[in-house]
Amino acid sequence: MKTKNVKKFLACALAVSMMAGTPMMVSADQLPIVSMEVREKKPNGGQTSEKTQVRAQELGKITCTSAGKLNISFKQKVTYTNAVKAVITDAEGKEILCKITKKKNKLMTVTVSGLVKGQSYTLTIDGILGKDSDEAVIITKTFTAKGMKTKSKIGSACVVGRNFVVLKMNGAAYYKDAAVTVKDSAGNECAAKIVKKAKGNVKVQIAGMKKGETYTITIQGIRTKKEKNYGSVTRTITVK
Repeated sequence: MKTKNVKKFLACALAVSMMAGTPMMVSADQLPIVSMEVREKKPNGGQTSEKTQVRAQELGKITCTSAGKLNISFKQKVTYTNAVKAVITDAEGKEILCKITKKKNKLMTVTVSGLVKGQSYTLTIDGILGKDSDEAVIITKTFTAKGMKTKSKIGSACVVGRNFVVLKMNGAAYYKDAAVTVKDSAGNECAAKIVKKAKGNVKVQIAGMKKGETYTITIQGIRTKKEKNYGSVTRTITVK
C-alpha cells in the first residue's frame, strides 16, 4: 500500500466543506473513519487492492490542576505544525487565557488561569496534522474541570443563629464563581446559598437546619493566593 495514495485521499477527505487553506474543524466526539480501497501495481503488470481505514486525530483524557496546568493526552502519536495553538472557552464563549508549554508524541500541557472545578469548558487545538496526512486539522472537545485539589483548608466551622454556618479558613482564600452545595446525613441536597465571603471566612445560609442533624458543606470556586485555578473545600458539621 502506498502511503502517498493514502495521504492524497485524506487530503481530499479533510478538505470537504472548507475553503482552501483553512483547517477543517473536527469534533473529538465525531471524528471521521474513512474506509477506502488502495490499488497498487505489481511488477508483472497485475495489481492488488486492499481496503483500509484511516482515522483523524483523537483527544483522550483531559485533567486539570490547581497549579494551572491542563494535561491533555491523545489516543495516538501526533505531529504538530509550527503554528499549533490552544484556545479554551467557558460555557458562555468567553476565552480563558492559556498557552501551550509542553508537547510530546501523545501528550500536551497547557498552562491556564481561572478554571473553576466542576464547570464546563471547550478546548480547541489548531495545528495538528491528521493521522497519515499532511493536512492540518482543528480538534475540539468539551471537558469538565476536575482533578483540581486546592490547598485551601477550613480551619473551623460554627453555627450562627438558626440558619447560618460560618466556615473559617486557615489562610487567605480567593474566589471565582463561588457556589455552595449542602447535603444532610441522608444525602438529600438542602437549599443553601453563600451570603458573605471574605479572605478569611465564608458565611452560608442553609434553609431548615435541624438540631442534631449533620450537614456536609462544599464550597466550589476557591483557591489560595499562589494557585491559578479554583478547587473546592468540604466540611461536615452537626447542629447542636
